[in-house]
Amino acid sequence: MKINPKILVYILVISTLAINTPLSLVGIVKEISLYFNISIATVGLFISSFTFTIAICGLFIPVFFSKYERKKTFIFILSVFSVCNFISIFVHNFYFALALRVIPAIIYPGFLATALTFTEEIAPSDKSQDYITLILLGISIGSILGLPITTFIGTTVGYQATILWIFAINFLSLILVAIFFPTLKGKEKKYEASLSSLKSKNFLLPTLGIILMPIGFCIVYSYLSYYLQAVTHIYTYKLSALLFIYGLVSVFGTWIGGKILIKKDKLTLIGFQLVCIIMISALYFLGSITILAVILVLILGVLDGMGYNFIQYVEACSLPDTPELANGIFVSILNGGIAIGSAIGGFLVNGFGIMSIFIGAIIPLAGAFIVLYYIIDKNLIKLKYS
Repeated sequence: MKINPKILVYILVISTLAINTPLSLVGIVKEISLYFNISIATVGLFISSFTFTIAICGLFIPVFFSKYERKKTFIFILSVFSVCNFISIFVHNFYFALALRVIPAIIYPGFLATALTFTEEIAPSDKSQDYITLILLGISIGSILGLPITTFIGTTVGYQATILWIFAINFLSLILVAIFFPTLKGKEKKYEASLSSLKSKNFLLPTLGIILMPIGFCIVYSYLSYYLQAVTHIYTYKLSALLFIYGLVSVFGTWIGGKILIKKDKLTLIGFQLVCIIMISALYFLGSITILAVILVLILGVLDGMGYNFIQYVEACSLPDTPELANGIFVSILNGGIAIGSAIGGFLVNGFGIMSIFIGAIIPLAGAFIVLYYIIDKNLIKLKYS
């Protein structure tokens, strides 16, 4: 049975959305604290364990899964997510729940890297970036738009209902893959040559440049809600509505980012950092004016979504012969950048106050601009659309 490639990609979009929903537990910190009778700091460990595990395992798990038949890989990983989430519904022991959160995170990079590689393989030659963008949309929707859904369920019904929702969307993805996906052979590859290239400046410099992007952005994003309450004086349902719209425009940003990248990749990669710095600086100075703050926050939402495309694109171009390895490193960079940015932001807020997050964000974004300008000017990597 031959299936339209776009249908397979849409199923992978739903699946990518599903495996990203555990990230949205950040919206029910208080409910998790009460459910397990633990401190807020411990809840932070519980939530960040997912991201830190992905960041570490993204360096080697995708290569491990690359040789196996793709449908079996997808089914295995979605089954682990479904089983762990189902058991979590009934678990009251914090350490058991923590283990059930970490186990799926270990194999998460295998799913996302395989999905991105498979998507590029089946895409028509002129639609490659469009198809990849669809998968990246799944990340945006799952982690950003999933937040208000999870927050609503968690605050109105409770923690267990939230885990039930996460289980349901993962189980639905498992069923769709099991029914509709054909058998898809993996690819045995020798990675020794590619692994040795990880030591070259043609790989290290682009990777440094793109990891600075999520670090800079997440220094602000992780404490944006706090800033809007403390400085702009937006509270309760207005704050929730603004963050929901932020999620919507972020999804739009992911879509439009792929389109812009195809047209002008060099200019886009360099100019993106400067636009981010300008918008973050403007929010620093104008955040007390409500209407201007809202406009700037929504522009940042669009930029946030665009960043997914740019990080994946640069990493794929730096390792063109081993897409699974490149996509695995992309997963590590994205999640590692989020974790590092959040940690730096917390340090700045505790030590210097909320306004310090803006200076903290501008420094790595300026570093990303310098590094990316250098590698593009010196042609250290061959960009796909140049």
